[in-house]
Amino acid sequence: MVALLLLSVAVAVLFVYPTVMVVVGAFRTSSPGFPGEWSGQAFVDAYTSGETYELLWNSAAYALATTTLSLTLAVFFAWMVTQTNTPGRRLVTPLMVALITLPFLFFGISWAMLGNERVGLLNQLLRTFIPVEEGPINIRSWGGIISVSTLKITAINYMLMLGIFRTLDPALREASLIAGVSRRRTFFRIELPVLAPVLLALGLMGFVRGLESFDVPLLLGGPAGIQVFSTQIYDYLTTSFPPSYAQASALAVLVMVIMLVLVLLMWRFIGKREFTTVGGKGQRIELVDLGRWKYACTAAVVVYALVALAFPLVQLVLGSLQPEFGVLSASLTLEHYRAIFDSPLVVQALQNTAFIVVVGGFLAVLLAVVVAYIVQRSQSKFRWFLEGATWLPWGLPGIVLALGMLWAYLSVPFLRGLFATTWIVMLGLIVVSTPIAVRLANAAIAQVHRQLEEAARIHGASQTRAAVGIVLRLILPSLLAGWLIVGVIMAGDLAIPVMLSGPQSQTVPVVLLQLLDSGQSSQAAAVFCVMLGAMALVLALGSVLRIVGTRLVTRGAPTPAAATPAETAQAAIPVPVAAEPDLPPVLVPTRPASGGE
Repeated sequence: MVALLLLSVAVAVLFVYPTVMVVVGAFRTSSPGFPGEWSGQAFVDAYTSGETYELLWNSAAYALATTTLSLTLAVFFAWMVTQTNTPGRRLVTPLMVALITLPFLFFGISWAMLGNERVGLLNQLLRTFIPVEEGPINIRSWGGIISVSTLKITAINYMLMLGIFRTLDPALREASLIAGVSRRRTFFRIELPVLAPVLLALGLMGFVRGLESFDVPLLLGGPAGIQVFSTQIYDYLTTSFPPSYAQASALAVLVMVIMLVLVLLMWRFIGKREFTTVGGKGQRIELVDLGRWKYACTAAVVVYALVALAFPLVQLVLGSLQPEFGVLSASLTLEHYRAIFDSPLVVQALQNTAFIVVVGGFLAVLLAVVVAYIVQRSQSKFRWFLEGATWLPWGLPGIVLALGMLWAYLSVPFLRGLFATTWIVMLGLIVVSTPIAVRLANAAIAQVHRQLEEAARIHGASQTRAAVGIVLRLILPSLLAGWLIVGVIMAGDLAIPVMLSGPQSQTVPVVLLQLLDSGQSSQAAAVFCVMLGAMALVLALGSVLRIVGTRLVTRGAPTPAAATPAETAQAAIPVPVAAEPDLPPVLVPTRPASGGE
C-alpha cells in the first residue's frame, strides 16, 4: 500500500502538477520562479483580442481539414488493400509502417526543402514544363501545411483501420449484391455505415491531435506568418522580451479547455466498449474486381508513395550532398557531413538524443508496465487515478505541457537546478510518451490470463515474483517493440526540447530547427540523414531483440505470439475493433474482458 501511494505521488508530480501550474501561471504577473502579483489581466487581454479567435478558427480549420483528408485516404487505401484485386496492394502496408516510424519533423523539413519556391527540387522539375519564374508549388501556405500533415496522419489512420476492414463480414456485401444493389451503393449504404463508429472515434482523435500539431505548422507556416495555437504560444515565449508567460499560459488554458471537452466527448462515445461486426467464422473475402479502375488505384498508391516517402527522401539525401543547396550540379560532396561531425553542437545533440532515447525510453516503458499492471490486476482505488493521470498528457499539446513544466519546476527552489538540463528534457519526453507506452503495456498484459499468476501463487510464489516471472517474461518481446516505438517518438519530438533544453542539452530536432532558421539547409539535411540512418539501425536492432526475446519466452512452453512493432503501434491508440463470433451479422457494443477473464 505504501509503494502504491508513493507511485501515485510520483505520477501526480510528473503528470498532474505541470497541468495545474499552467492555470496558476496564467494568473501571475511574473516569470516562473520570480516573485510577482496575482492578476487576471492576461485572460482579459487574451479573450478580448480578435487575434485569439482568429487563432481558434485557424486551428479548428487546420484540424478539421487534415482529419477529413487523412480519414478519406485511409478508408480508400484500407478498402483497396483488403477488398479489391488492385496490383501492388501488398506494398501499401509496409509503406504505411515506414511512414509511421518517421517523425513529423521529417515531413516538415523535407517538404520545406522540396517545395521551396525558388530552389526546391520539385519546383525546379516542374518549371521545365511550366514557364514560371517561381513555384508553381508554394508549400509555405495553408494548402501546403494541410497537405504535408495529411501524408503522415493518413498512415496512422490506415494502420488503425486495416484490421477493421479485414474483419468486415462479407455476408453483408453479398446480401446487398443479391438484392440488386450496385457495388458502389453497397459500399456507401452498407459497409461505410458499419464503419461509422470507428470513423467517428478516429475523427475525434484526429481533431484532437490536429489542435496539438506543432512541427509542421512551425516549419512551414511560421515563415509565411501562419499561426495556430501551438505556434502562437511558442512565439509568446521566444519572440517577446521578457517572455510573455502569463499571456502564453492564458492561451494555453483555452486550448486545454477545448481539448478536455473533445477528449471527454471521445471517451464518452467510446467508453469501455468495442464495436463488433458479428459474422460467421471461416468466411473468405471475395476480392472485388475493379476492372480497368484497378490500375487507377495502383497509380494512386504510386503517387502517394512518391510524395510521402520517395521525393522527400531523395531531396534530403541530394540536399545533404549538394555543394550549394538548390543548385543542381554533377559534383556532389560529403563536406556537409564533415562539417556536422566537426560541430560540437551537433555531436552533443546526437549524444543527448541517444541518451534520452535509450534511458528515457526504458524508464517510460517501465513506468507504463507498472501502471498498466496495477490498473488491470489491482483492486485498489488508486488504479483509476493512475490511469487517468498518465493519460492526461495525451490531451495536451506538447508546447502546453512544456510550458507547464517550466512553471512547475522553476517555481520550486530545489528543482530549479533541472532547468535547461538533459534531465528535464528527458522527463518531459517521458511524460509526453507515457500515454502511448501505457496503451502498449495494457495490450501486452491483457494477453496474459490471471490463471497463470494464480497457479504460481498456489505453488508458493509471491505476487511480485509471479508478476515478474510470469507476466513480465511473457510480455517481454512486446515491451521491446514498445521501447522501440517510444524511442522513435522521443527522438523526433520538437515541442518539448525546444522549450526545455539549454545550450548543452539540445536534441537533434532543436539543432535542425536552428540550422534551418540560419539558412544552413544542406547541413540540416545531413543531420537528418544521420538521424534516419540511426533510426534504421535501431529498427534493425529492435527486430533482432524481438526475435531473441520471442525465442527466450517460448522456450519450454507455448506462449502468445510477440507483437511486431507495426502491430504494437496499431494498439497504441484505443479505437473500436472488430471481431467475428459465430452469430448472425449485427452491430453490437460489447465490453472487453478485464484482465483476461
